[in-house]
Amino acid sequence: MRYKELKYEGKTYTNEKKINQILKDNNFYWFIDSEVEDVIFEIKKDTIIWYNGYFLSGDWNYGIFKNGTFCGVFQNGIWESGKFDGVFIDGIRL
Repeated sequence: MRYKELKYEGKTYTNEKKINQILKDNNFYWFIDSEVEDVIFEIKKDTIIWYNGYFLSGDWNYGIFKNGTFCGVFQNGIWESGKFDGVFIDGIRL
């Protein structure tokens, strides 16, 4: 399962088709193109906040990664915690 849960505008979504539509509506095509699994995340102020799950491959363009497993290319954003097995190009590591 790609997505476990998305919080957006005060609502919680679990339907993959609806979540993909929300991602498209917010121009997060890079996220849709990434290989992810069991993701728990939120969209707040045009930013993806990743709480948990597996980012297996793809380019992380911008957002806050709070926890989980990351195996892609981290291009920009804030890395807080989790297992990192990817490539870190730019961003902030807390």
